[in-house]
Amino acid sequence: MAKEGTGTQAVVKSSPVAAGSRLVIWDGDKVGGGQGWADCTKKPGCKSALTKTQGVGVDGSTALKFHGEGTDWIGAGWNWANYDPASGGTDISQYTTLTFQIRVESGAGGAAMDPSSLSVLLGCVKDKKDSADLSVQQYVKDFADGNWHKVVIPIGELTKGKGGAFDLKSAWQFVFTTWSAAPRTFTIYVDQIAAEKEPASG
Repeated sequence: MAKEGTGTQAVVKSSPVAAGSRLVIWDGDKVGGGQGWADCTKKPGCKSALTKTQGVGVDGSTALKFHGEGTDWIGAGWNWANYDPASGGTDISQYTTLTFQIRVESGAGGAAMDPSSLSVLLGCVKDKKDSADLSVQQYVKDFADGNWHKVVIPIGELTKGKGGAFDLKSAWQFVFTTWSAAPRTFTIYVDQIAAEKEPASG
């Protein structure tokens, strides 16, 4: 599913981390590099575009803007390492959760995106493997209500099922994937992608 590109960007690796720490992976501003791709299967009737866009993020910051129209599969991905294997990717193995902010603008009536159709995943440098597909609705049921929501996903979910070969030490790409038999129109904004280490409970 990952698309190739060119360019280089140094990616900071994580060191041993304490509970309560947070590693910003991409926020469009202070940590805002990368390259994107977008695609859809029912051409020429479908549309898919992913851009880094100013003023649309949390509190007016820069965010990823993913727009799609049509039926069947529509997807996109943002590689914060510019597809540069020499960067080694980002080590998120010592963190407990993957987090990001999301807001959805969906078409009205029959053109609305089915919230259950949206999944996200990560790609890694090592062997170019993908993580498990993660349904956003599983973590935030009302994420498609037009407001910003913070999604919190346990890091362990990334390596379940088809994500068994995903390397947590070399993450480098955030991917959106949707599918629908009916036509739909949507715009999805994502900001503040991070890895966090939550304090142990108990």
